[in-house]
Amino acid sequence: MGGDFDLFGNPCDTDQRKAGRPEHKPTEENIINIMVLLASGMKNREVAKTLGISVPTLRKHYLHLTRNRDVLLARLKAKLRTAQIQQGLAGNAAALSASLRMLDTVSAERVASDLRGKAANQPVARGYISKKDQRLESAQAIGGKYAVPAAPRLVASNGQAVAVSDEE
Repeated sequence: MGGDFDLFGNPCDTDQRKAGRPEHKPTEENIINIMVLLASGMKNREVAKTLGISVPTLRKHYLHLTRNRDVLLARLKAKLRTAQIQQGLAGNAAALSASLRMLDTVSAERVASDLRGKAANQPVARGYISKKDQRLESAQAIGGKYAVPAAPRLVASNGQAVAVSDEE
């Protein structure tokens, strides 16, 4: 019987247990849950509360997810699409038809965004006034002290005013 004994002859427990909760261990399920929650727009405090952990624990174990919050939705969609296509190729007819519909939708969205980009390069529509024309109109509308002075009148050598036409 090998082991350590205390002063009273009782066996000593050599396992030094720490006080408090056991340390959190990240699992694949938690990672997926956190990806979904962050991609849906939840804040770190809400995600930690949902998982039953503290915010510092969330940052400690899942910092790579919380920092890349903006790309999580795209990553999650990519994983789901990949899994759906794999299931379809494995023989799941519903998954295969859903993945084909999804790919058609992605193609249609890409075409629509290309058309929107081309429409942005089209000439301006009627009724649009350019900035230069707006400035010219506002300058001509100024009156009072800061109004543009009238053009000088031409005077002939005999003191008679000469009529000036605007067609010059």
